[in-house]
Amino acid sequence: MPAKTQTESIQPDARERLLDAALVLFTQRGYAASSVREICAAAGVTKPVLYYYFGSKEGLYLQLMEESYALFESLVPRLTSYAGPVRQRVIHICEGLFDISTQKLDIVRLIYSIYYGTPQGAPAYNFDRYYDRLLEIVAGLVREGIEQGEFRAGDVGDMTWAILSCLNIAIEEQLSHCTPRIGREAMTRILNLFFEGMAENEPHG
Repeated sequence: MPAKTQTESIQPDARERLLDAALVLFTQRGYAASSVREICAAAGVTKPVLYYYFGSKEGLYLQLMEESYALFESLVPRLTSYAGPVRQRVIHICEGLFDISTQKLDIVRLIYSIYYGTPQGAPAYNFDRYYDRLLEIVAGLVREGIEQGEFRAGDVGDMTWAILSCLNIAIEEQLSHCTPRIGREAMTRILNLFFEGMAENEPHG
């Protein structure tokens, strides 16, 4: 463990200020267009402070991504421990992820711009592990719903993608420049509509 520097002792919140400033600049201007000097100025610290905590602009960016994924993983136990029918458990997960996404729109916007946009010179990061983890969780619940007779038999992958497509569209609407046309309540209604279609119909006598 390195000894604390005088700078660190005087500015104990410098690390968080740097992360906050970098997120704002990366989101507004793009990764490549945001300089270390501008990030430090926005955070009210000197360059050595940034280098102390993150080593470089690349290290700062990667820490933003890591903390975002760590937040997602920290939510998984709570989101997946909800008791009840599979249908309600899936909706609980989607609502929870929608809520945290709307609370953290800046980091979501940055991730989307890097993942789907033109290259910005940002260091490589494995964004797919978030999607892979979410696919694994939801597919497991869909499979459970089929096995328990709550859902009719069908392709687990297709059902999973249908659910996540609804979640993704609802989140993406919050990123648009116009007034969102779909929100949490509408997302839940659409998911319930989907689950009505997926319900295992009892045979008629």
